[in-house]
Amino acid sequence: MFTPRGWWLLLIALFVTALGTVLSTQRGGTLPIIGLTLLAWLAIEWVIFQVGVRWNLPRLALEREVRDERGPVVTLWAGHSFDVLVRLHGETRVKLPFALIDDRFPFAVKRVGGSVSGVVIGNRAEIRYRIRCQSAGQIRFEGVRLRFADRQGFFLSEVFLRQPLIYPVLPPLVDAEANMRTDKRHNILMPPGIHRMRRAGSGSELLELRDYRPGDPPKMIAWKPSARRDKLITKEFETEVPVRCTFFVDASQSVRLGPPGRNALARVVEIASSAAQATLANRDHAGLVYFDEHEAVHVRPARGQRHLIGLLRRLAEIGRLPPSATQADAETLMQLALPLAYEVYPELMDPSVNSWRWWLPILFPKPEYLRKLTLSDALLPWWRRLSISAWIHAAKRKRLAALLALQQGAGPGALSLLMEDDQYFGLALQQFLAEHQAPYPVPLYNWRGKYLFASKEKVEVLSTALLRAVRRGHDNELFVLLADLYELEEHLEPLRRAIRVAVGRHHRVILICPWPTDIPPPGEALEAQRPEMTIIDRRRVAAIERYHVGYEAIRRDLGRIGVTVINAARGEAVQLILDRMEQLRVAGIRR
Repeated sequence: MFTPRGWWLLLIALFVTALGTVLSTQRGGTLPIIGLTLLAWLAIEWVIFQVGVRWNLPRLALEREVRDERGPVVTLWAGHSFDVLVRLHGETRVKLPFALIDDRFPFAVKRVGGSVSGVVIGNRAEIRYRIRCQSAGQIRFEGVRLRFADRQGFFLSEVFLRQPLIYPVLPPLVDAEANMRTDKRHNILMPPGIHRMRRAGSGSELLELRDYRPGDPPKMIAWKPSARRDKLITKEFETEVPVRCTFFVDASQSVRLGPPGRNALARVVEIASSAAQATLANRDHAGLVYFDEHEAVHVRPARGQRHLIGLLRRLAEIGRLPPSATQADAETLMQLALPLAYEVYPELMDPSVNSWRWWLPILFPKPEYLRKLTLSDALLPWWRRLSISAWIHAAKRKRLAALLALQQGAGPGALSLLMEDDQYFGLALQQFLAEHQAPYPVPLYNWRGKYLFASKEKVEVLSTALLRAVRRGHDNELFVLLADLYELEEHLEPLRRAIRVAVGRHHRVILICPWPTDIPPPGEALEAQRPEMTIIDRRRVAAIERYHVGYEAIRRDLGRIGVTVINAARGEAVQLILDRMEQLRVAGIRR
């Protein structure tokens, strides 16, 4: 590929050759020789450049390493910084042209130091920079881009070395030791429904007296019984029944909306992670149930370090879920996916591999029932609707559809369907962009103004999961519902019945509603609509009012049956969960 400088040199050489040929009979053969010499020298340089690039590319090896202060890691943590080291090396005798290396920076992280570019010197290059993970989920490294050029700057070639690597990002570790109980237990009669384990532990009720064994702490020696029996006697105390807490995490489409790391799902995962770590640090049991519009997945309450890591991994998998609309705008998504496809998959988008035939729209036009009805469709026949822009658009869509069909592992039938069906094509584009962690817009309302993400099926799934947890649970458990129910006030009857069953069996239920970061929390003064406000401002004020009204309606409705309702914008969500667990451990349930 010629650079502008190379094109100018080629045009000058051709012009000098042509001019010298015309004037050779009068001026001699000097000018044609100069022009032909320039052309020959340019051809030789082009051959050397192509040989250097084509010969060295298969012999270049790419290595990537993510490190922290202790060494290489394969799992990252949100809120922590890590060093990314990229090495490019190759052993060859053919000299590599001048080359620059650029690492494709992931979307889901923030660069806090270093540079993502470097110069290849002697077939070797090294890039080192520092990243900071902002939220739980995953980050994906696609590969590096190499830009080759000759020393004179006449030729340019770009190659993408694809090496997809995915690193899971776990939720951040919190200071769980600060949330552990430190108050002294008193000898009180446990209320009905709360029992003690009949085994030795660190409680306050005396279990039994036994003979002293070497290694027992001196403070556990019962001195009065020891004096009466003339031998050392050790006291053993009862242990308390650990409180079980189950987190119901909403992973539906409504909480996935928004920028990655700053949406409602990220806040829900953060609350569940912090509360679970504090619960397990208190030697209690923590369980997890994550659900969407279709099903719920249960993780039994347990404790231990292995169980904690398992919960964090599950929460990381939830945090990386992308939004997906059933009515996607294929044209908008195509404008975002096409540059990404040309950058990451240049060899698959090459016209020599992914070709386009200009006669396809003529012989095989798009079916009328799959078209959007416009004025031109009604007035003009199908052969008059074809234009240069329509041909260019069809060529881009065909190449992108072929790439999507290959990524999905489908056959030629899928290629034809992607070319003609806009809805199927839009869903495939959403999946492609989500897989490469590229942000994309999602329509919130249909053409009738109906909210697309108010799914009443989610309430049924949550109610069934809550009843199952109550059926398999023990006495006095805590169920924490982290669910978005703002648009579902009229469909909460199954959830009310499930909550009544849970409360009737001496359990506690807390509802924590996700709250968007760009909307002020309840209790703050709302901005009144003024005549000089724009349409966008009016829509924002109306959306804020709708959120506040919906939250107050849910709080009043579920508060009547004994459910504590708060929003995630308030900072005491984790502390409220720990306080409720402490009440279940020490005091009885107030009916």
